[in-house]
Amino acid sequence: MDGVKHNLLSISQLCDKGFKIEFNKNCCLISEAMSGEIVHIGKRTGNIYVLNIKHASFHELSCLVSKIDDSWLWHRMAAHINMPHLNHLVGKDFVIGLPKLKFVKNKLC
Repeated sequence: MDGVKHNLLSISQLCDKGFKIEFNKNCCLISEAMSGEIVHIGKRTGNIYVLNIKHASFHELSCLVSKIDDSWLWHRMAAHINMPHLNHLVGKDFVIGLPKLKFVKNKLC
């Protein structure tokens, strides 16, 4: 995770909120599952798909919001990264939007 400077998007959360996601070699299309209307297009850059959500509405961003005080949610979203590494990410501001929490391992994952 060293060098990560942006948020990671949960495809499963988007699907749970009623979006359909399609990937090809150049881009990622996010559309409303019911209407088929394309709401976002992510462009592939190297081995990642970059999605610009600066101009998205609050309704569209609601699927990207998580509980700000739930360190275990962030642990799961970051591929079960250990808590000291999450504290390192917070301390160095490597992930935009990662809340300033103290990540404590107080139970088994």
